[in-house]
Amino acid sequence: MRDFLMRPMSVLPCSRHLNFVRADGCMLYDIEDKAYLDAFAANGNVLAGHAQALIIDAYNNPDAHSPRLLFEDLQQLLPSYLSLFQLFPSGVAALQQACRISRQRRNKPYIIAISEDIVQNSFLVMSSSDEEHFSPLFSIDTHFELVSHNLSHPPVTGEKKLSQLGKSCKGACLCSLETFFAELSDQTAAIIIDPSIGVGGSIEPCRNFFVRLNEFCLASGIDLISNETQCGIGRTGSRMFGFQLLNIHPDIVCTGPSIANGYPIGVSIYAEHFADLVEPVTKTGCSACSAASATIKLIADQNLLRRSEQLGEFLKDKLHAVLGTNPLVNHIRGLGLMLEIELINQESALATHHRASRAGLITGTGNVRPGIIRLTPPLIFSADMAENVVRILAEAIAASE
Repeated sequence: MRDFLMRPMSVLPCSRHLNFVRADGCMLYDIEDKAYLDAFAANGNVLAGHAQALIIDAYNNPDAHSPRLLFEDLQQLLPSYLSLFQLFPSGVAALQQACRISRQRRNKPYIIAISEDIVQNSFLVMSSSDEEHFSPLFSIDTHFELVSHNLSHPPVTGEKKLSQLGKSCKGACLCSLETFFAELSDQTAAIIIDPSIGVGGSIEPCRNFFVRLNEFCLASGIDLISNETQCGIGRTGSRMFGFQLLNIHPDIVCTGPSIANGYPIGVSIYAEHFADLVEPVTKTGCSACSAASATIKLIADQNLLRRSEQLGEFLKDKLHAVLGTNPLVNHIRGLGLMLEIELINQESALATHHRASRAGLITGTGNVRPGIIRLTPPLIFSADMAENVVRILAEAIAASE
């Protein structure tokens, strides 16, 4: 069983060799007071940086602990039709509740994931992914018959199909999508999308695909669920939520701890047509609501949305300029401050990752797709820090040649 677990909160595979005792902004410090530049931010959850006084004070202020205030803050960021909220202690709980509510509304069995990036640790959600690594968990245990037989995925996944839709594939994915809807739409309650496939490789989505998917869902009576737990708020740049970049209108949006700068929280946000099914649920500490409201305020006050977009472009351009012709580098991709470098194999990626950590740079690796170096720094990252990331990674990759 241990072999099938994903550990999204692991800072890095060699974390047993590191013992961080304090953090400040974008820096981590070990027991010997060695400084590390944090370009991973606990899987992107520490959105506004470590030890933010505004967020800590809000978390510790009992007078500010109100879910209603958080709902009002979120409503200002969302389309008006997304007006119903439920609170949970994690993103996975929020997404599972979204699946339950959708199945109850549609009275259909299937919940389908469009990407291989369904990373939350639960049987219900992992089994909606097409990741072969998890398939032994769901194929024989009759206790999970509902999950194993009533959750599936269409043949429209993978980097080439999603990121190159309308280019080299010449619309093949749309054909696959049409075939899928012809065969399974009458059995499908909801489809889960990730606006920027994080653990699957930060694959920049083709917007035409998602617009067409939205149209199919609307015409077929299928709920569209946007899983924003990887994107967080503001990380993809220019808009607070990833689905807003795609010009789509999901029925449900799910978020995770990043909206509270890493404090445990999950929020399911529903369209108004779920009013008869969605009752107020608060299964998380209200102090996390205060942290979330403070995080939203900090992002607005420091214009971190624009910073994420500009610095993400800067870092991506630098990575392309320095590493783009390296024979060990297959691809550099991503949106905003959610970037990934795909190396030719897992061995090169892990070697680079370890060398970078020894040089004082914390990065992530792909939990699903091998050969990945993940960069999800706090949105307060600076251009100088971005330059250091490129320099250290270039040296670490060069040592692998």
